[in-house]
Amino acid sequence: MKPKSGISNNMLPGRLRDMAERAVDNAGENNATGAEQDVQAILQELQVHQIELEMQNDELKLANEELELQQLRFSSIYNLAPIGYFILNSSGVVTDVNNAGLTLLETGKMGLASKRLIQFVVPVHTDVFYRFYHEMSIRRARESCQLTMRSQTGREFHAQIEGIAIKAALGEQPQYYVAIIDISESIEARRALAETKDRLQLSLEASAAGTWELDLETMEFYLDEFNRNILGGMHGNGFDRGYKNFINILHPEDREMVDHCFRNSINFDKEIDVVTRIMNAEGGLSYASIRGHVIHEAGNVKRLAGIIIDITEKRRIEEETIKLKRNQQNEISLATLTAEENERRRISDSLHDSVSQLLYGIKIKLGLLNSGRPLNNEQQDINLLIDQAIAETRNISFELAPSILTDFGLPATIEELAKRLSSSKMHIQTRATGFHQRPDIVLETSIFRIIQELLNNCMKHSGASQVKIEIKKNKHIEIHVKDNGVGFRYKENERAVSGSGLSSIKNRVNLYNGKLDVQSAPGKGTAVNITLNF
Repeated sequence: MKPKSGISNNMLPGRLRDMAERAVDNAGENNATGAEQDVQAILQELQVHQIELEMQNDELKLANEELELQQLRFSSIYNLAPIGYFILNSSGVVTDVNNAGLTLLETGKMGLASKRLIQFVVPVHTDVFYRFYHEMSIRRARESCQLTMRSQTGREFHAQIEGIAIKAALGEQPQYYVAIIDISESIEARRALAETKDRLQLSLEASAAGTWELDLETMEFYLDEFNRNILGGMHGNGFDRGYKNFINILHPEDREMVDHCFRNSINFDKEIDVVTRIMNAEGGLSYASIRGHVIHEAGNVKRLAGIIIDITEKRRIEEETIKLKRNQQNEISLATLTAEENERRRISDSLHDSVSQLLYGIKIKLGLLNSGRPLNNEQQDINLLIDQAIAETRNISFELAPSILTDFGLPATIEELAKRLSSSKMHIQTRATGFHQRPDIVLETSIFRIIQELLNNCMKHSGASQVKIEIKKNKHIEIHVKDNGVGFRYKENERAVSGSGLSSIKNRVNLYNGKLDVQSAPGKGTAVNITLNF
């Protein structure tokens, strides 16, 4: 039932009562019938409003209960939240705080009574908090900052602070809602990570290394700045991150080997540890050690990662060390050979100057004893033995230290050696070219000893009837000695053969950074080819 137009639903009960009383007073003045109708109308309006008020009251009760329930829920969330929530007044005093906030500050609500939140900020960061608070009050937008706070017990912690100012009603002071998160563990973790990264970077720099990673899904090869420098100063479009592009940077002879190592690692989860040569942008050659392994991470595609170490300088030092060691060994070998040659020369001179002269003297004396008379058989035998002793002494003296080598050079000495060692069973041919200018006597002596040792091996082991010796001098010294003997399996018998003279030859060849090549087979003779650098 709708009220009359003169009465609004918003009229209070007191207002309606006044209207009813005036209507009753006027009833005496008007006729009874009209007054009674007015009173009935007012009573009806009062009943309607009573019902409406009862309904509104019921709705208010329901809304109040819902509000209390929501307040209870909010209170539970507010107090059980893991983040510290604070409500500040316009002076920055804490008016309310949840349990997490009390735990952060290690105090109770009584300990926060009338205290400003800034009192828990370390002095060096109070200006940060002032700026944060000022920005909240000016902008009325969400603000944030990071600073260090100190709890009631003196424990310091790093805090992330988020806040916003809210004005409840016109004329009222705003309240500041602030959330505080303890980020000490995060800060320490980042600091530890940064320190670890710095240490790793220092280690990589100290070891001349850089990091790389191969995405096994896209086969893209990621390099850090240091690695790009190692691989030839590639920047921008110089390296398109393709795995094939990376392999093509390597020395052509190493590409297949490095690719095999990577594929082995991918297929069988093996470590990568390989040394390769790299052609850099300037065309130079550098050395790199590539190390890495497969990384498995939950939820991520497996990948290859590792480091590349520039070992060019290390290789240079190693090669210099090897060269120095070889030079030292050569010096020792040269000193040993020189001492041997000096001792041979001394013995040769002794044989030539003493034993040979004595034998000549004996032969002359025998001739004087029988001057004018024919020698009997015994004297002839003695004379023949003396001649053989003189010839043998000369041969021994020649083999020990041929004076012809000093006086006439290597070709004449080799020719003389061939004449002395040739016989009806073994013919020796010699040929020497390019010796218009003599090398130094030490090199000539080494060549003579090599050929002498090879001929001794032929006489002892080959059973050859013919031996050809050829010596060439150009940029190198080339020695070729070939026989038609029984031959042997060189690789199978290399260790045994080395005891019969080849070890001495190898030492002399190594002294001049030379090469020794032996070609032999049973029934096909033996060919020895030697190259000496001088």
